[in-house]
Amino acid sequence: MKKTLLMALCLLATPAFAKTEFSKLVNYVQTKYADNFKDYPILIFDIDEVEYRYAQANAFGESKEKEKQRSQIVKKYVQEKTGIELSDNEAGTYEMYTTVLKEGAYAMPTLMDGPDRRKVFKMCAVFPAAPNSNQRLETERITGLTTPGAYKEVSYEGLKKKMSYEEMQAFSLYHELGHCMDQVFMPHNYNTYEVGAHDVHMSESYAEVFALMMLEREGLKGTGQTRALLRNLYTQEMGKWFIDNPGNGFGNPLYLKGGVIYYLAPSLLATNEFVKRHRDFVQGPVEDLLAKAKEIVDEHALEGRSFHGIFRALSEDRENVLEMYREFSFTNPSFFRTAYRDILRFLDFSPFLYDMIAGFAPNQDEGVEASALEAADYCAMEKEELYTYIQEKRSELKEVAYSYEAQKERRAQLNKVFESYSKCD
Repeated sequence: MKKTLLMALCLLATPAFAKTEFSKLVNYVQTKYADNFKDYPILIFDIDEVEYRYAQANAFGESKEKEKQRSQIVKKYVQEKTGIELSDNEAGTYEMYTTVLKEGAYAMPTLMDGPDRRKVFKMCAVFPAAPNSNQRLETERITGLTTPGAYKEVSYEGLKKKMSYEEMQAFSLYHELGHCMDQVFMPHNYNTYEVGAHDVHMSESYAEVFALMMLEREGLKGTGQTRALLRNLYTQEMGKWFIDNPGNGFGNPLYLKGGVIYYLAPSLLATNEFVKRHRDFVQGPVEDLLAKAKEIVDEHALEGRSFHGIFRALSEDRENVLEMYREFSFTNPSFFRTAYRDILRFLDFSPFLYDMIAGFAPNQDEGVEASALEAADYCAMEKEELYTYIQEKRSELKEVAYSYEAQKERRAQLNKVFESYSKCD
């Protein structure tokens, strides 16, 4: 069943010139789902196409002039794809997600003022994570596994459960698409004077639930439990690291609660159970999936008092917090009974999930070394040949048993390949 998506991508590939597998995936999801969303345009940025345009215009560089040049390229790219005319400031915001922030995945709406003075979406952009990666590197990205001091002895080699790179890449893309299609939590956050950590938790839960249903729809089945374990691992390890290192947040009010924000395991596990029992549902209208995602989040994501109580249990003296919420649940049960129950469940269930995946085997850096990518190898190439060359090197990164250091070096080289191409004589 996992071949379903790949076969569809091949069928949708434009025969006129070669596309990278990443570009095929973007084109497939854009054509099948984003283009059929009617409330406002959604554009999934094909970073390969955007960076090729930068290279053609010799627009790479850190100067303000180069930054403005790239913003104008983004502006034209968006206008071509959607018909939307961005302002210079809006295009400049998008430009950042194609350069300094391109290794992450984001959903970024552009806003306009509605007639009721509430802000509405002019469009929404999806920025997928840079495709120069593999199973290990992507696992590290979504878990923060290499954050100094965060995971202590937990290692990639020791993880008892893993998702494939293709599963993680698709999950990330559909997660961000879910944010852009979200008509409830995302708009609320953009119409709130100061968005709260619990608001973000609800939004992230929604995007994650939608993504899981979309993977099931596309034939990437059975990822829900492992995804829940990875998210919980992040909550346990990175959540404590955020609390222990408040200075790294530079005053961001959401920073300390990042671990609880991404406690998405309850919603994921509930969705996993739902799709197992309702296999045909995910093949129905996408609008039904969006509605079901809200229904699951409303029932299984953390309530506000539960969210803040769990954060207090992680960041303060646990016994004192439990004693306080126990008393609250007795004296004011309508407000605190659920919160007390959820804190107790988290303190029991989250460590259980942690033990299901955390492993402590030492990482092995053994493997073959990778030769450097030399500009001379691709400087004379036209677009079709360049894309083929890049895809070959990405495939090697996924399939060849490179040493860990060689994997990181190859990723860095591929992240710079379009910039190097732009400097060819």
